[in-house]
Amino acid sequence: MAKWLRLGSRSLLLLCLFAWVMAGTGEAAEKVQGILTVRDALTLPNHSVRIEAQLGGKAPGESPLWGGVGLHLSIDGKPVATAKTNESGHVSFDYLPKMRGTYVITVSVDDAASVAADKSDATLCVWERRRPIILVELAALIQPAAPDSTGTAAEASVQPVPDAADELSRLTQYYYNVVYVTGGEQLPVETAIGNVRRWLELHKFPPGFVAPSSEGLSATLEAFKQAGWATMKTGIVRTKSSAEMLLQHRFEVVVVPELPKGELPRKAKAAKEWKDVRKKL
Repeated sequence: MAKWLRLGSRSLLLLCLFAWVMAGTGEAAEKVQGILTVRDALTLPNHSVRIEAQLGGKAPGESPLWGGVGLHLSIDGKPVATAKTNESGHVSFDYLPKMRGTYVITVSVDDAASVAADKSDATLCVWERRRPIILVELAALIQPAAPDSTGTAAEASVQPVPDAADELSRLTQYYYNVVYVTGGEQLPVETAIGNVRRWLELHKFPPGFVAPSSEGLSATLEAFKQAGWATMKTGIVRTKSSAEMLLQHRFEVVVVPELPKGELPRKAKAAKEWKDVRKKL
């Protein structure tokens, strides 16, 4: 009789353990799936910078559960800080970089949170004001691509202009810092900031600050001006409208590839291909 009682107790224990494991699995499966995005950040050595992240749904109004979620910040793989999102899913971290350079920002959702999202990376640029900044229009780096069945070109199929990555790397190796911006025309790649970063990294473009596509060229120029970055005076663009805008701000402008005859704005320089760009600067 005692033997059967012991067997019954053991079975009951195993049954409880199985139920607990299944309950935990069910809880994980019920997590709301969200999207985590992080903006690039720019500062000076030994100057505090605010790093901002946004947690939201995959569709507008999908879930109101974005507030109070714990997010973790890492810089170059090293844990730095933890904070909770506000009601709209926004969170900010203050960080003090010591050395000039380019660093990888990573923000991730706490494992114990009621929502789940893939970690998101961004770039922290720690620059000195005296080094010149070159502004590069994304369209000047991308070869036109034929649309697919959905009417848009797939991100993986979008190819860079020949020599663009190598030539831009030479420009940034010893002299320029680079800011990437989207132009005013439709691009053959979805211009969400995370997609832009992945595409640039995939094709070995030099690291730099990726301006939010929602802000546009004019807003990007104004933001840098207000922040005191007066060394942004050179631009490489593809479109006539972008060239004209930069010329209004007294930029030195190179258009690549060449625009049709008669369309190149006065005072802008034309480069037939990227190998010619350095000769124009």
